[in-house]
Amino acid sequence: MNTFSTAIERKYFCAFYFYFLTCQYKIRQNRVKLAFHLTFHSHCSCLSHQYHFVNINLTWTDAQAYCRENYTDLATIDNMGEMKRLTESVGSDYTGKAWIGLKKGTSWRWQWSSAEGGTGYTNWDLGQPDNSNNIEHCTEVKDNGAWNDRSCLSSTQTLYFICYTGE
Repeated sequence: MNTFSTAIERKYFCAFYFYFLTCQYKIRQNRVKLAFHLTFHSHCSCLSHQYHFVNINLTWTDAQAYCRENYTDLATIDNMGEMKRLTESVGSDYTGKAWIGLKKGTSWRWQWSSAEGGTGYTNWDLGQPDNSNNIEHCTEVKDNGAWNDRSCLSSTQTLYFICYTGE
């Protein structure tokens, strides 16, 4: 079994929360002096995903179980930059397809395996998702980074897959 890993660093996210603004004035020697005091709290964090390309052919469900047992889950992709880095991490030697963690949920909406809400980012190939024969409920990523919906109901539908660790 071979796995390939790459660390994907996300940009820093910083938020500043302003608690209160006070205004003080002092009268000294017949002059008014205004002083403003601004109190704030800041929070910065660096979130990262580390992706693992696993070259074992498994069904989507078995790939999900494998990722959850050995990593965090099947790959979740939040934005175009992350998708580009993920595609590059697989390497140019591999020209096939691989499962990622996007699947139709019980409400028939696409959702990530990790149950993260996501940012609404998608990278569907032209004409996709098309739900051919009304059985394509899982997502594969092609070597060019485009997504395609694919059947994941049959035990014959096996692919390599991409897991991630991290938040």
